This record gives sequence, structure tokens and C-alpha cells, in this order.
Amino acid sequence: MSKYVPYCSVEIKFGTKEALRELVNDCGPEKKVLVVCERFCTDLWDLTADIEKNVASGNEFWMDTITPNPTQQDVYNGLKLIEGYDPDFILAIGGGSAIDTAKGVSNFHYLFKGKEITIDAITELLKTGAYKTEHEVIDIISVPSAAGTGSEVTQFATIWDINKTAKFSIDTPQNYPKMSLVIPELTLTLPTKMTFSTGVDALSHAIEAYWAKPTTYVVKDIALKAIDTIMTYLPKVLADPQNLELRTYQSRGALLAGMAFARTRTTACHSISYAVTMQYGVPHGIACALTLDAVSKINREAIVCADDLFDTFERHGGLQKWLDETAAMAGVTLRLKPLGVPEKGIDHLVTQTFTKGRMDNNPVDISPEKVKEILLSIYE
Repeated sequence: MSKYVPYCSVEIKFGTKEALRELVNDCGPEKKVLVVCERFCTDLWDLTADIEKNVASGNEFWMDTITPNPTQQDVYNGLKLIEGYDPDFILAIGGGSAIDTAKGVSNFHYLFKGKEITIDAITELLKTGAYKTEHEVIDIISVPSAAGTGSEVTQFATIWDINKTAKFSIDTPQNYPKMSLVIPELTLTLPTKMTFSTGVDALSHAIEAYWAKPTTYVVKDIALKAIDTIMTYLPKVLADPQNLELRTYQSRGALLAGMAFARTRTTACHSISYAVTMQYGVPHGIACALTLDAVSKINREAIVCADDLFDTFERHGGLQKWLDETAAMAGVTLRLKPLGVPEKGIDHLVTQTFTKGRMDNNPVDISPEKVKEILLSIYE
């Protein structure tokens, strides 16, 4: 009999900002903590004074600056901050960038024991996957502030090449956070465009999990619930952004989407999106949403239980119609030209869209010619 693997190894709790404050202060002379959270967020949530007090007492380290799409430099900064210390846990508060950075620091910290920490050495680990060994890591408690990335319940961390030549995925079960504290109240401060982008990122996770090659019937059931929840509540959240009940439903949908794609990884939509984000700075979720409808039509004949998926889309008016109308509520146009992508750049984009483990995880083989056709169809 094969070894039992729990569907989701992360302890998931829903809580309040007061529960978060307790975690921030769960440190002492014998319990060191690394907090990964941008200062503007701690200011918003009235946590700055607590963290500064703990840092001053020597009980806490604080990484308060993270790049929106974290690079090797962010991982380096975190590793240098705790060099010579072994924190008991990392408290990662924020969107996927904060949590992904925390995963990089957690995984690489012990690998650099007694070694010089350099950008080149970090890049080598990312390129070779040499971190995929049984070794000690720092426990992570993740607190997502955006309902979308799914990083709080997955083993993946996305690190973007500092020279914009590649996208790396730290992919190992050791990356699973020990616990995730979901606080929908934190999402009340998300700007409209970010609410939309993270929301459709979650939608992409769920849809791509439904058709990915390793999908299962259990994954499909979880994904369908996530899709229906997000398509129901994201427009309502955009219309009434201070409604905590609506934000809670969206947080639940995003969490389910994360649980779904944690088992399958993503597919063509994400593979294409990475180049659009890396080359032209298009927010990740928006870059994913651009191709969702086109890829869904390409994949339809290869999807087991396709009718269940497309019936869900139709209950919400159809996928592309829903995407366009919801994007308009956020002031976003899901076309490449208004997003700053020049038509002459499409040929180069095509060459960058074939991400190993993503494009080849799609149920239908998509050629470079088909990718170009998709990109031209959403150009203007």
C-alpha cells in the first residue's frame, strides 16, 4: 500500500486581525521570528508598533520591503537578514509575493549554513533544483492579504529572474506552510485593480486545475466550487468592496482554488502569462485572464466532464462575457494593446511562453503558431 498523503497538509484557520496581532507577538528571548510583510501593510493594519518593539528587543527580524514580483534579490535580502540565526518560524503576511519570498528564505536558509550567500548561488539553486533534497527548513505561517494567489496552501513559490530572462518555480513539498491564517478583513484594504487581478488569478487556478493532466474527480469538484464561488462573488465585491461578508466568500473561493491547483499545477494560461508579466509588467492575474476563454475552447474536447465546467460558465453568462464585464468594473481592458504590449513584440512573446511543467501540463498540445493566433486574437 502506498504511503498516505493528506489532501492538504496545511492547517487552515479563519481568524481576525487580533489573532494576527497575537502571532506577531508570539516571540521572545527563546523564540525568534522573521516577519515578512511590507511596512505599508503593517501601517494599514496597525501592526507596525508591535513589530518595531519586538525588533528592538531582539526577538524579531522584519523584512519590510518585497518586490511585487520577487526576484533572487528578495530571497537574498531575507537570507542576509537572518544570517547567523535560526528563526523558529517565518510569519509571512501579504500577497503571493510576500509568501513566495518567505518560502525561498525558508527553503534556502539551512542550505547556506557555513556558505557565502550570493545572488549567483541562489540563481544556481533555482536553475538546478538542488534544493529538492530532504533538509531542514523554517516553518512558515502564512497570512494571505489578497484572495487569489493560493500560495498559502501550495508547495510552489514563484521567483522572477532579476534580469527578466526566466521565471523560476521553487517546487517542493517542503514549501507547504505549516499553517495558514485566513483573515478576510485584511482584503478590505485591497485596491480595486488588485482585487480584480488576484480574483481572476484564483479563477485561473481553479479552471486550469479542472483540466490539467494530473486532475482527479476530487480536484474537479473542489475546482468547480471555487469557480462558481468566484464568478458569483468577485463582481459583488467590486461593486461593494467594504462588505466583509462578500470578501469572506471571495476568500473562501480563492482558498479552494489554491487547494485544487496545489495537486495539479497550472497549464497553458499561466505558461503564456509569465512572459506577458515579465516583459511588459502586466499584473499576473490579469495576464492569466487574457487567455482563459481561448484556451478553454481549445481544450474542451479533451476535458473529462467538460459539460460541468462549461455549464458553470454559462450560468454566469459565459466565460469571456463574465471576464470582460468584471474587468470593466475594475477599469481594466483584457486586451494586449491597452495593456502596453506592442504588436511587434508578439513574435518574441511567443518564444517565451513555453514554460516547462506548465505548457506541457495542458491537456492539448499547443503549438507556437497557435499561441501567436491566441495573442493576436486578444490584441485589440
